[in-house]
Amino acid sequence: MKKILLIVAIIIGFLFIMDMTILKDNGLVENTANNEKYEKIEKPNDLPVGLEVEERAPSFELTTLDGEKITSEDLKGKRVLLNFWATWCPPCKEEMPDMQKLYEEYKDEDVVVVGVNVTSTEKNREDVEKFVKEYQLTFPILMDEIGEVTHQFEILSFPTTYFIDSDGVIRSKVIGALSKEKMYAEMNLLP
Repeated sequence: MKKILLIVAIIIGFLFIMDMTILKDNGLVENTANNEKYEKIEKPNDLPVGLEVEERAPSFELTTLDGEKITSEDLKGKRVLLNFWATWCPPCKEEMPDMQKLYEEYKDEDVVVVGVNVTSTEKNREDVEKFVKEYQLTFPILMDEIGEVTHQFEILSFPTTYFIDSDGVIRSKVIGALSKEKMYAEMNLLP
């Protein structure tokens, strides 16, 4: 009986360790022991374009709420928090104040926060304008009017956030609301 309990305990321990490893690999659990920056990739242009960690983020071009065109090329050389959101999404509402604070604190340090409103899911554009005003958002809000960029980034739930380094390489992807701590930690890890 003791042997069986010991074997069961070992199996449970092994499964727990494997589960935590998988969660860390998928960015769902923070590695709090490692507070160093991600390593700079020597030849980022040799990486494939894709949506996985250590792939170059796809190119895009969208217009801001104010009518200014912004492309992914405009963001090169900056550390980027790219957040896909909608006004009707409760977790999106929850994380917006922290995103605004992060933007205000880091805007002079080659860091950019970009909100991509999935406008194709909104009732009307005025709802987005009202939301931005209510939450006093001053970071760039890009309007994905037909959902093309949302589809390109394979966004299935809101919010979804990509952390992209200064070479345009995806370093982390988070599905769901970000805690303030996770948001700041990821930005500080980006080279």
